[in-house]
Order: sequence, then structure tokens, then C-alpha cells
Amino acid sequence: MKKATIATLTIVIAMGLSINTFANTNTKTNTKNEIFQNELTYLKSINPGITSIEVVSLKKDRDQLDELHKQLEKLELDYGILVDNTKNPNKEPKSLDDLTAEQRKNHSQLIDKIWSEELRFLDAQYKAGLIKEDNYKVDKSNFEYLREKNSLNNH
Repeated sequence: MKKATIATLTIVIAMGLSINTFANTNTKTNTKNEIFQNELTYLKSINPGITSIEVVSLKKDRDQLDELHKQLEKLELDYGILVDNTKNPNKEPKSLDDLTAEQRKNHSQLIDKIWSEELRFLDAQYKAGLIKEDNYKVDKSNFEYLREKNSLNNH
């Protein structure tokens, strides 16, 4: 249980920058075009040479990554390793060790897919000039280390 919690928290912390850069800013008063223009303006303040096509591609990548995280949350809720304390405050989460072999395999595969997409998204942000090289190298090294550590813990 502690391993799963630590791994999940580590993922969330490590993703902080990429989530903040592409946070959903949708409100009822903004049209999609206004939102896109605001995002484009913000990203151009980081890299004046970024194109609209690159921004659209990055947004698509971020949306896919967000969808994978939603799938992981649903899977963990379904398997009982993540507990919604607002619905059942006394329920204790299961340990990964309490899952069936098939459930552990499914969980591990989804986490590995998320790590792959996180790394791909990090690469895309770097190539788009949104991350400085030093930060990119550190983040990539950290992501790869955590991915490997997670892989070893789940096999």
C-alpha cells in the first residue's frame, strides 16, 4: 500500500509542470477560440517561435495523457487500491499485493503506458522550446528513474 501511494504521489508531483502548463482553463464565458488564443499567447511568452500547429499537437497530447490518468483513477477505484473517502470514510484501500495476478498486470501495464506518454509529452514540450535543456534533462532522468522503480516494484 505504501509503495502504491508513494508511486502515485511521486507521479503527481513529477507531472506538476506539465499539468500546469496545459491546465484546462475552460469557463462558460470563454469560447474555445478565446481559450486557444490565451494559451497560445502564454506559450509564445515562453517560446516566441512556437506555432499554432505545435500548440494544437501539445494540447492533443496533454488531453490523451489526462485521459490515461482518468483511466488509472477509475481502475484503482474499481480494484479498491484507491478509496473515495467522501463516499466511504472508513474504508481502507487494498494493497497491490491483495490484487489478483491479472489485476496487477492490468494496473502495471496502464502505469507503464502513462510513464511512456509522460516521457513522450516531456520530449514534445522540450522540442517545442517550452522547457529549458537543463530542466528537461533532470525531469527526463527523474521520470525514467521513477518508471524503472515502478516497474521493478510491480514485477
